[in-house]
Amino acid sequence: MKTFFLFVFVCIFGTNLSAQFNQKLVEEKLKLPLNSSIDETILQIGQTFLGLPYEGGTLEGPVEKLICKLDAFDCYTFVENVMAISLAKHSKQPTFENYLAILQDLRYRNSKIDGYASRIHYFTDWAKTAEKNHYLKDLSPILGVKMGKPINFMSQHRNLYPSFAKDDKTLAEIVLMEKNLEKKAIYHIKKEDFSTYEPAIKTGDIIAFTSTVPGLDVNHEGFAVRKNGKLYLMHASIEKKKVIISEETLRQYLTRIKKHAGVMVLRVN
Repeated sequence: MKTFFLFVFVCIFGTNLSAQFNQKLVEEKLKLPLNSSIDETILQIGQTFLGLPYEGGTLEGPVEKLICKLDAFDCYTFVENVMAISLAKHSKQPTFENYLAILQDLRYRNSKIDGYASRIHYFTDWAKTAEKNHYLKDLSPILGVKMGKPINFMSQHRNLYPSFAKDDKTLAEIVLMEKNLEKKAIYHIKKEDFSTYEPAIKTGDIIAFTSTVPGLDVNHEGFAVRKNGKLYLMHASIEKKKVIISEETLRQYLTRIKKHAGVMVLRVN
């Protein structure tokens, strides 16, 4: 019995310490000198996370809740957190509470947490929701062409997702989500056309790498960084196991990864 109570105490105490760490970290970043543009702030905030470890699956758990974890990232949580902090920093309320509100807006459909399927899992769905909420502008329809492929990877590979591997109710909600996404046009710049539209991309733009994998919309994402006239990628790299600004150019990275079909380009408002 004593062991049980000690375990509970450690869990609660550890959770509280983690929450305090995250709040302090965000508040420190919100107090950094304010840049004149959101793209400069995205670079500023993103650079403060350089070197932190790559870690997948940090949003998964037995209960769906808003998770704020700032000591390790995957590509998705890196983009989302840097964007939420940057938007809060440029808002009328540069507070930790506003950062959390923006994070929830970005992560959950209608900003409502109601089970696993309420979280936005596909990047293209995430992008359209963020655009609807006026957080960004998807430039892909202007620069690119329609992808024209069904997005159903999750429902077709339920064994990869413990949250609904054996839960038919959640599976049905995922299928409905995919059918709703199927009704929306998705655009990207094809790999072979990238050099033509590369000059239109600027520092701070979100770059999402569209996929050749059947049923999957996007493989990876990060932020564009322009240095000396060339584009690079700031991202949580699964290859390097940490947050980096790439040594290779964005074009080289796109060309090297065979499962990348092209890119989506989104500009934060």
